[in-house]
Amino acid sequence: MKALQGEARVLLIAADRALLFLGAGRHLQNAYEFTAGESGWAAFATYLESAPPSPLYVLVDVVEEEYRQDTIPHVRGRDRASVLGRKYARMFRGTPYCLALDQGREREGRRDDRVLLTALTKPESLSPWIEELVKHGIPLIGIYSLPVLSAGLLPKIKAQASNVLFISVQQVSGLRQTFYRDGQLKISRLAQMPRLGSVPYATYVLAELAKLRRYLNSLALVSRESPLAIYILSHGALLEELAEHCHNTEGEQYFLVDNAELAQRLGLPATVASPFSDAIFAQLLLTATPSAHYAQRHETRFFKLHQAKIALLVASLLLLVGSAGWSALRFIDAMGLQQQSQDAAQKATFYQERFALARRGLPPTVVDAAAIKAAVSAATQLETLKASPVPSWQILGAALSETPQVTVDKLSWYRAFDPNRDPAHPRETDSKPQIERSSAYAFYAITDLEAHLADFAGDYRLAMATIDALAARLRATAQVQAVEVKRYPLDLSPTASVAGSANANSAGQTAAFTLRIILGVARAQQAG
Repeated sequence: MKALQGEARVLLIAADRALLFLGAGRHLQNAYEFTAGESGWAAFATYLESAPPSPLYVLVDVVEEEYRQDTIPHVRGRDRASVLGRKYARMFRGTPYCLALDQGREREGRRDDRVLLTALTKPESLSPWIEELVKHGIPLIGIYSLPVLSAGLLPKIKAQASNVLFISVQQVSGLRQTFYRDGQLKISRLAQMPRLGSVPYATYVLAELAKLRRYLNSLALVSRESPLAIYILSHGALLEELAEHCHNTEGEQYFLVDNAELAQRLGLPATVASPFSDAIFAQLLLTATPSAHYAQRHETRFFKLHQAKIALLVASLLLLVGSAGWSALRFIDAMGLQQQSQDAAQKATFYQERFALARRGLPPTVVDAAAIKAAVSAATQLETLKASPVPSWQILGAALSETPQVTVDKLSWYRAFDPNRDPAHPRETDSKPQIERSSAYAFYAITDLEAHLADFAGDYRLAMATIDALAARLRATAQVQAVEVKRYPLDLSPTASVAGSANANSAGQTAAFTLRIILGVARAQQAG
């Protein structure tokens, strides 16, 4: 996890004191020391009350940190947490600060996971500092182990050997010796360091190194295929003293690292002219924060709230920037539309003036412009709906050519949108059988035929049969929707009366009748 904003703060806790590193941004500059005890914790509480509640890292370097190599089944999620919980309860009782570092898998059998289990076995040396942080609502990012963190320095010092022993001296804790096998932490040891200058520095370091070397041999942790690469961090006269006493052999190779040069690689702005490496590890925690740490959920809850707050602030800022950008675009569009409106108004004024000038030269007229516009619109509509009686009369002529005894007396043609509408007898429309209107037709062409049968000899039955045959021929045409015999030569309705003389001569009589032919004009044919 990373701190999102505010000054960088790292609290390095040892057995008897703690160092608080402060800085600007991602670089540390100053440090304050607090002793472990009532007075030191009170001073630390006073600082927290007056300082801004920016996020804080905790780095632990104590003797009471144990390391156990073990294997667990290759499981994930809750199953893994349950397995590790049982391991912690059996190996490290009485402490909540436990950690499991993955170190590969077994090559045979079930291919279990190899893990390094670590724990801070004396939580009381840590709890007073953490309680003050929680009490004051400080966003605690995590509690990190210095030996676990120091693996991030191996690439910086180019330690690529199979067997690496990393040695550093911390002002607050002492001499830290950490062994890595193929880049993986295996064991670490913290030894008390006498006051600087009271004993020969190089002799004391090499004596402690010999103790750890014997312990590594007893555990068979050092690979015999390659020598032990020993990296020692120091500075100035102590580094020169080490150079006089450290001699390479077949089993050991020494690499002396200057703290000042390493600090410069890590980006520390101030030169670290000291044999102590406290500031280097604090800066490393800022730039290469490990994912694993000891902190419990309730101890980091204020940092979760801090992250949520920052996320809301970032979202609000993005929303503000987006709204400002959108508003700027809309403002630009509005300015453009306003300019277009002004241009359109100027053009309208210009053309109105030109129209008024042109109108002055025209002769006066009694018809205003609105009436002319309505007339033009009506003419345009009539033009689109124009019709001709020619198609209807062509169909009628073809049918009459097969009935030569019919003589046409009168033809009436009109167009209607309703085939049941009779302009001559509008009141009779509702009493007649209705013709179903079709959406396929634009309108209906209706023809009224008044005719008579020439050379009629008085045979009304033959006359009506002739008229019905003519109507049938017309109905057989596809475009004809209906044919109605409006009047026969003889009225056969029940209310009609028939009168005549048996002796009368029927010669020269005519049989008059009336037909209505309704033709549907399709939309594609309306211009015909």
